[in-house]
Amino acid sequence: MTATPETDYTPAYTLDNQWRAARERLGTLELCFDPLTRRHLDAVGVGAGWHCLEVGAGAGSVARMLCELVGPDGGVLAVDLEPALLADLSLPNLEVRRHDVVAEPLPEAAFDLIHTRAVLMHIPQRDQVLASLVRALRPGGVLLLEELDLTPGFAPPPDGLFRRTLDFVYRPVIAAGVDPAWAASLPVLLESAGLVDRGTTRELMTFTGGSPMAEFHRITWLQFLETQPYSEAERMLIEMARAELALPGGQYVAWDMVTAWGHRPIDH
Repeated sequence: MTATPETDYTPAYTLDNQWRAARERLGTLELCFDPLTRRHLDAVGVGAGWHCLEVGAGAGSVARMLCELVGPDGGVLAVDLEPALLADLSLPNLEVRRHDVVAEPLPEAAFDLIHTRAVLMHIPQRDQVLASLVRALRPGGVLLLEELDLTPGFAPPPDGLFRRTLDFVYRPVIAAGVDPAWAASLPVLLESAGLVDRGTTRELMTFTGGSPMAEFHRITWLQFLETQPYSEAERMLIEMARAELALPGGQYVAWDMVTAWGHRPIDH
C-alpha cells in the first residue's frame, strides 16, 4: 500500500505497543476478550476461503483465530501502527503490515470481513476511518466492530478507590482524542454508512480483584503513569488503586463492550 500522509499529520496512539510492558498488557486483554470475540466471529459466519482484515492487530490473537477459521484457501491481513509484537506469528495464510489507517489508503472492495477491537475509540479521526473500512469491504462483506463504552465504570455505585481514580485517570488520553462514549453511537453510524443486515450487542463487563481484567487495568494505569501528566496527588491515588486491584475479592464495573456489525450491500 502506498502511504499518502498529510504533511501536518503525526500518527499517535495513547497506548503505544512499543512500551516496555505492552505485550503483558495486551496478553491480559486477550484473556478477557478473546472468548467473546470468537463467539462474534462465529456468529457472523467467518469461514473457509474468506479474506479478512484485522485492524490494530496488537499481539495477534484475533489474527490467529481468523487464520484458523479461513483455512488455507483464505487469507488474513493484520495491520498495526507498531507490528513488532506480531513478528513471532508465522502462519502461511497471514500477512502482517505496518499501516496507519488514518493516513494510508486501504484497497477498496477487497475483504469479506474487517474487524477491530478497542481500536477506533483511540483514533480522533475514527469516523473517517470507519468510512474507509466500509469502502474496503467486498459487496456482501461484513464489518465487525468491538469497541468499549467506558461510561458505565464512571457511574456510581460503587464508590472507593477504583471509582475515584476513574474520575481523572482517563483525562489525559481523552484530551488526546480518546472518546469513552463513542461506541454507543455504532448502531447509528453503521446505518448511516449504508450497511445492511446490521446487529448490535452490549455486554456489561465486571471483574474482581486479582483477575486478568484487574491486571489489565493495573498495567494500563502503569503505562498512563509513565506516559501521561498527573499531579502528585493523582499519581498517589492511582498507585493505591493499582495495589487494591491486585487483591482478590473486590467487585468492580469496567465498561460495556459494544459489538456492532453490518454487511455492505450487494450491488444488483
